[in-house]
Amino acid sequence: MSQPPFSQQIKRLEEVVGTPLFVRTTRSVRLTPAGAVMQEHARRIAGMTGLMLRAVTQAARGEGGTLVVGLAPSAAYSPVVAALHRYRTVYPEVELDLREMNSNAMEAQLRSRAIDVAVMRPVPTNDGVETIEVFREPMLLAVRRDHPLAGARRVTLEQVAALPMIGYSQHASPYFRHLLDSIFSQARERPRMVQDSAIPTVLTLVEIGIGVALVPRSLDQMKSEELGFVPVQDRSGTMASLVVATLLDRSNAAVDGFIASMLEADQRPQAHSKT
Repeated sequence: MSQPPFSQQIKRLEEVVGTPLFVRTTRSVRLTPAGAVMQEHARRIAGMTGLMLRAVTQAARGEGGTLVVGLAPSAAYSPVVAALHRYRTVYPEVELDLREMNSNAMEAQLRSRAIDVAVMRPVPTNDGVETIEVFREPMLLAVRRDHPLAGARRVTLEQVAALPMIGYSQHASPYFRHLLDSIFSQARERPRMVQDSAIPTVLTLVEIGIGVALVPRSLDQMKSEELGFVPVQDRSGTMASLVVATLLDRSNAAVDGFIASMLEADQRPQAHSKT
């Protein structure tokens, strides 16, 4: 900018603020006290503008901003935890907001945009929701350490069905309720359910001696001197799954990087979209 237009810009600025910003002589130009204050604030504004532009660019690329994640309670004991750590390492500028909630509540949270992505059990969802399987695992029999089957190398579903069992609440854990029904139905066994619960409370009930329970294998990582976990001979090969669920019309670019990290939790992912 040539000198005359620049001087005119300064003059107009002084008219706006209502006070001189420069002291001008034939030999020098220096800031007035008011000009010095404006200079300080202008530097701060310029710095904040730079930070704002950087944050906007990162958010657009999925490398910044906030990602709100719904997390099923049972997922907290699975390899998904290591995948979450991986994501935080790769995307340190993304603020992860983890919110624990039951899987059957997550679709409503996605649709209201209260969460950006859900790590959940594969409960039924309606149109517009994409689910991607990120982890699967077998079910184990959880027993007290002093139980006669605690030292067994493997148990049959016939043996399990003969024991008092802790089942899963249709309201709090519909996925595991359906999974157990499917396992025993295919084996043509009728289990002796004595109480319904949800993870992780089901393990507490096992520990105090109410009954045994079929639980996902990842729960054997829970440290307890009172619990043992025994593989189950299930000819159907039924596995418990974890999925990542998002809206097809999602707007948070950070979701894509999150899904990529979650897929590393298991090597057999399957995607399903409802349009």
